Amino acid sequence: MLRKKARHFTSWYGAPVSADYFLEIESHFAARRNTPFILSAKDWALMKQWQTEGVPLAVVVEAIDTVFEKNETSGRRRIINSLSYCKHAVKELWAERRELYAGGGGDATPEAAVAELVEALAQDVANASSPFADRIRALLAEKSVPRIEESLIELERELIAHLLETAPDADAIRAEVARAIGDASKLDEKTRERTIEANTRRIVRERFSVPRLTLFR
Repeated sequence: MLRKKARHFTSWYGAPVSADYFLEIESHFAARRNTPFILSAKDWALMKQWQTEGVPLAVVVEAIDTVFEKNETSGRRRIINSLSYCKHAVKELWAERRELYAGGGGDATPEAAVAELVEALAQDVANASSPFADRIRALLAEKSVPRIEESLIELERELIAHLLETAPDADAIRAEVARAIGDASKLDEKTRERTIEANTRRIVRERFSVPRLTLFR
């Protein structure tokens, strides 16, 4: 159950990786398929490979979007029922973006461009929650792009929970989530929980105009 306190894994550069990394990929893939979806063992192995290689969540999400968008606009639409369909797209996109991560080990200092990205992200969040904007700015002390990215994943989870808990229309948001999910009676408990959480994150982001917290935008 991936709720309040997420489990963590270890990435190739030694920093902990939140279980939210896997949840977000799974939920985004399910959302693009427009149906609750249980990933296969092969899909989980692929996600673990991406995590081990240090592929950022935002890169995986963007690659998934690219695959689905190309499929939707093609003359012959395929049924995309496995993350394996996105494997090459993730590999190609990460090859393009990896330069930002170059030298991103524990002793590396983020380039000036990274500081600008962090500040832009903090400003985007400031209207929704000033304390979280300050916490985003503080991440530059990590002195490592990969560590900043992983911390952003954790901060986003906290931010979404905070916004929902303090929203005056929290009940209305939960009702919107329920409508988005529809009849979930046939889903097993874990799939239902992941579907609820994924839709909650999406709807809260839209309601408060909060971007996905990532340097890769």
